[in-house]
Amino acid sequence: MRVYVHIPFCESKCSYCAFASFVNPQEETKYFDALISEIALRSTGEEVESVYFGGGTPSCIDPKNLERVLEKIKQGFKLSPKAEITIELNPNSTTKQKLDFYKRIGINRLSFGVQSLNDKVLQFLGRRHTKKQALFAITEAKKCGFENISADLLLGVKGGRPKHDAARLLRAKVKHISAYMLQIEEGTKLKKLASKGCKKIASEDESAKIYQKLAQFLQKKGLKRYEISNFAFPGYQSSHNIAYWTGEKYLGFGLGAHSYDGKNERSANATNFEDYYTGKVTSERLSQTERDEEIIMLGLRCEYGFDKEKLSFDIEKLPSYKNFIKQKILFSCGNIVTLNPDYYAASNAVILQLLKD
Repeated sequence: MRVYVHIPFCESKCSYCAFASFVNPQEETKYFDALISEIALRSTGEEVESVYFGGGTPSCIDPKNLERVLEKIKQGFKLSPKAEITIELNPNSTTKQKLDFYKRIGINRLSFGVQSLNDKVLQFLGRRHTKKQALFAITEAKKCGFENISADLLLGVKGGRPKHDAARLLRAKVKHISAYMLQIEEGTKLKKLASKGCKKIASEDESAKIYQKLAQFLQKKGLKRYEISNFAFPGYQSSHNIAYWTGEKYLGFGLGAHSYDGKNERSANATNFEDYYTGKVTSERLSQTERDEEIIMLGLRCEYGFDKEKLSFDIEKLPSYKNFIKQKILFSCGNIVTLNPDYYAASNAVILQLLKD
């Protein structure tokens, strides 16, 4: 089983962010008290193979609160000795003292929100760090003994050079790179800019070309694309995220966190402090059709594909499936169906056509 812990605090809100995150440091103590209580209430004694501190910005809060959370997880579950324990970091709030503390409490994987190594692009995105700070933070992490280091890159802002950024990150000995397309979400500053015709946002076609060039470059450098947006050197894939894509059970703790029983039950915590403190949770039971759709959608995003035997219907009877197999857009080996990596940039169109049939 996997555990996700949501840290909803940030020093400022990025222009593209639609996550449950708030600039509200005075809420920190009350929030962590509630978080500890939630973990105690929902403890099952099951073995936990990975813990992921996401946000928000986990690196901007008092690291002693992270230690409290890990201790409570150890008390209520069986934390595997080989558990992957990840924390998301922003370069500007990362210090040697914090890195040493993370190392001491057992965190063994770092995920830096770099996004770009172009200061103008970072400013446009509303990021608080600079190129210099990002590279310095990664260098400090290496000095503190961290090997499993990931960096996020955001594609879709004109003026950025993701391929150049990736090359620089690899020279800094980053082992994993996540490359995400810039999404324009409702209620964000970026949405307002886009509605006014902002020319700094690349078109979908432009972003797709940038992605393809970056993917080719990373693979030539020895990183394996194990999911559409994720590239890693052998042995450095995120086992936590793989569990999401392959349908494993996970528990989400904290404001806005989601949980899944590995079968058909899904739940989500409230996305505001007031309702979270009262224990408000929404639940849903996936229908067989919804479960089928999820199996296909998640499976075709990663190299592992999906198992035809897990579907409630015979996918081989779908006209679109037959055509995709014939055109070598999809591959079938035994019961496993995978998407041809050459079509990753068009994965949404392939998935939608399968679900439409």
